[in-house]
Amino acid sequence: MTERSQRTARSPTIVEHRITGTGDAPYDVAVTGDGAVWITLISGHAVLRRTVDGAIGRIPLGEAARPALCATASNDSVWVTDTADGRLVQIGPEGVRRAVSVPTPDAGPFGVAAAITGDVWFTEMQADSIGCLHADGTVTEIPSGPAGGMPSMIASSGAGIVFTLNQGNAIGRLPSGGDAVEIIDLPTDAAGPVGITVARDGAVWFAEIIAGQIGRMDRQGTITEFPLPDRSSKPHAVESDPAGGCWFTLWGSTQLGHIAEDGAMNLIDLPTPGSEPHGLAVAADGIVWVALEAGLLAEVRP
Repeated sequence: MTERSQRTARSPTIVEHRITGTGDAPYDVAVTGDGAVWITLISGHAVLRRTVDGAIGRIPLGEAARPALCATASNDSVWVTDTADGRLVQIGPEGVRRAVSVPTPDAGPFGVAAAITGDVWFTEMQADSIGCLHADGTVTEIPSGPAGGMPSMIASSGAGIVFTLNQGNAIGRLPSGGDAVEIIDLPTDAAGPVGITVARDGAVWFAEIIAGQIGRMDRQGTITEFPLPDRSSKPHAVESDPAGGCWFTLWGSTQLGHIAEDGAMNLIDLPTPGSEPHGLAVAADGIVWVALEAGLLAEVRP
């Protein structure tokens, strides 16, 4: 089912902070309980930590590292997927606390989500699998679906985990305690799902980067798609908001978007043209932080 987009008035305050050079490519963002903002540098072989007073610290991960996505691990640390080195890395203010290699060589770990159980779930783009780093330190891998599906981003809730299959044109769902993935095909062919998040009511929001749509799947598995005004705007990452909707980045049109639980949509132009917004995070105080590949961090106060 598809619904038309609606636009509402909203005038947030946006400040863009220069955090690194353009070649480092800020990619994803997480916010920890101590108020720090963490940014992966997918081409800079490092992770940045911005404190509440604006100070930036750089934590190098090695010249071969390619840190992609990140998720809050504790009050002062994050989990990061190192796609090139095939590992999960836990990082605190002092540096690397723990690094765990995934079992399958060249698996390409990418998406990551920390569950309330202490388990850390991740996708393996090149191995057609999802993995779990259990609280006891063991790692298991589960087939993510048909070959070539390219599991991309992943999210966790009390009901289990969900993830996007970018080339499989589907959402994968694994209930808590389950051992077999359920595949839910998308209504639109070749939609290219990427970002995914779980809302307060258990609904799942996701981005369709090729189709230029935002999707919502309710707890029964019914999918509604919301077309964007510019279908070539490349929606990439999504993050739920406390009211049941979600925020999303538009990589191709240099915008930030918001869609409410009822489908009302608003698009916000970011100040720097061509800055390529990728990952984002919604802090407890409602501030939206956005990683811009041009070397910037956007602070958006709705």
